[in-house]
Amino acid sequence: MAWGAAYQGDEVEENSATPVDRGGRAVAAGEQSGDAGRDCISPLAEDFLRGMASLPNLQGKVLMTTRLRPRAVEVTGGLLLQGCREAELTQMEPEDAVAFFQKQGIRGGRAEIEQICGAYGYHPLSLRLLAGYILNDFEQPGDVKAAERLDLTGDLVQRRNHVLARSYENLSTPVRQLLGRIACFRGPVPIETLETIALKPSNALKPSKTQKQGFLGRLLKRLVSKSPSQSVFQDADKAAHYSSRKLNIDLQNLVQRGLLQFDRSNRRFDLHPIVRRYAYERMTAPKRTVAHSQLRDYFAAVPQPEQVQTLEDLEPIIELYHHQVRAGQYDEAWQIFYDRLDASLYYQLGAYQIYAELLRSLFPHGEDQLPQLQNESAQGWTLNSLANSYSLSGQPAKAIPLLEQGAAIAERREDKKNLAIALSNLANQQLSIGALQAAEANLHREIALGQEIENERRQAIGPQKLGRLLAYRGAWAEAAAELSIALEIFENQNSIQSQGIVWAHRALTALLRVRTGEPSAAATALTAAARALKLADETARTRYPHERDYVRAYWLLGAAHRVNDHLTESDTHLSNALTRCRIINSVDSEANILLDLARLRADQGQIKEAERLAHEALAITERSGYVLQGADVRLFFAQQALAQGDEAQALDHARHARQLARCDGGEHTYKVAYDEAGALLQSLGQPLTE
Repeated sequence: MAWGAAYQGDEVEENSATPVDRGGRAVAAGEQSGDAGRDCISPLAEDFLRGMASLPNLQGKVLMTTRLRPRAVEVTGGLLLQGCREAELTQMEPEDAVAFFQKQGIRGGRAEIEQICGAYGYHPLSLRLLAGYILNDFEQPGDVKAAERLDLTGDLVQRRNHVLARSYENLSTPVRQLLGRIACFRGPVPIETLETIALKPSNALKPSKTQKQGFLGRLLKRLVSKSPSQSVFQDADKAAHYSSRKLNIDLQNLVQRGLLQFDRSNRRFDLHPIVRRYAYERMTAPKRTVAHSQLRDYFAAVPQPEQVQTLEDLEPIIELYHHQVRAGQYDEAWQIFYDRLDASLYYQLGAYQIYAELLRSLFPHGEDQLPQLQNESAQGWTLNSLANSYSLSGQPAKAIPLLEQGAAIAERREDKKNLAIALSNLANQQLSIGALQAAEANLHREIALGQEIENERRQAIGPQKLGRLLAYRGAWAEAAAELSIALEIFENQNSIQSQGIVWAHRALTALLRVRTGEPSAAATALTAAARALKLADETARTRYPHERDYVRAYWLLGAAHRVNDHLTESDTHLSNALTRCRIINSVDSEANILLDLARLRADQGQIKEAERLAHEALAITERSGYVLQGADVRLFFAQQALAQGDEAQALDHARHARQLARCDGGEHTYKVAYDEAGALLQSLGQPLTE
């Protein structure tokens, strides 16, 4: 067990054992959540939608079905573009419900079908279950009159629950057990997996040489010691062996009843979330534990992929982790996550949402309690890692308390290395919310701890982050010195990825200096950003792509091209940055990219588009509490309002910008933005007050 594992930072430890991906760009992790999910991943797709919605005299219609309305078809304030119409599909239309029933082979007149469907509010899931109930009725199979025997008393929700309950109760005990086992899976189940689990005797599942060792080996030893006639899929007290024919019949039965979905193109079975929860909750706690233990044993025998290139490669390991947690084996689950999922999900694929979801399951009593782990070091690592995933998803308010808990554990254990890492990560979040004084103090303490324990990486990462903070403070000479210290150490260690981050911070520093009017800073920014991108490519070639490094490099390169008046190149790189950013849902970077795209559009004379992009950026900064980014967005609005002669709006935005940029006051201000806002206020005849 890796109980002495180091807390997670922004860079992979150079000696860490991680899978190598020789492929191209990482693949996204799941669907974006919340309001961010209304953005198109590709700016080109946004432009297409907006263009189609606004074309004059368009002879035709574009129909789009989506769970969330794309912001591309909205104007500021959330109103739809002229020519667009939104129809919320909360229920099926009566004629569609009739057509659906008739297509299922259900007999009955239009009025009869509409009457019974109306009793369930034309709710799609309820109607699918209702159709399955009618088709499988014993007395009047396939006749809509069979639905008349269902209880239609109570409100609409009660009736919907009733049809689900009756559909479930009409199943035989083995089929209920089959549905329950499918509900135990975390997500869709390939048909081959179901067949293997249900049909093969457990001694046919052969572990690999690697899996025979350690914890997984012990699990597999238990697995193969079972009776050859017993299927892993069945309860421990049930030895009846599934036949292929019986499994096929039972699966078809569940699909026909509407309880199970089958994706033919991918050959996967899945459950509606309501059905999954209902079937899972019908299982007793002991049966759930047994089922998860058996499924855990099955997935423990699945070989580790030689190379991880997509999230799909990790699905068997994620299922193994999931069943380990549900079986109550939290410490063993943590070890699987640490050894086999952490680096690939976090660094390589940027799958922050799934990363956080999996780690949250180690907190069965809530995140205000410690994770359900026996070892304090593992607890601290989990708190730190979950916090990092929250920070990247635009949730610093959720990240900071977890990081503080992790730092407290490390300090209590006198674990100076992990205390330094926790303070470093905490400083990142404090910087984003404008707590510059606390962030700087934590970084100085990190550096001191690194020197005390003679850990060169901590002595480099501290100055790397301190250099960025000092740049925001406008302490240019000190910032340059700290970044040079970091770069020298990383070069001596041949740490390619970390060198790339230092060059990105140098590019950021130069871009801030451009705003002060320094003539040579624009060229410096371009050189540094190009170097950051080259090092990101080198990291991808020698280890695997770090998608966050690409997002950062393309953003800074696009911004640098803009201040050098290379507008075409700027557009290409900023669009690439935004696409990559949205693929991995890296909210912490999105507002910066959107703002630089807004600046670019303003330079191109596309004022309305510039304002739209800036409003998106503003929404992120306000929702996430990003103070420094918020100051920059407010400044942009103030400058645009002033250019359009709206002094009242310019004054309001400038005041907001200066208030945000003030941060802790004194020397701990976001100096460039603070000075810009002050100059703008003075140009409007406003006295400057602290």
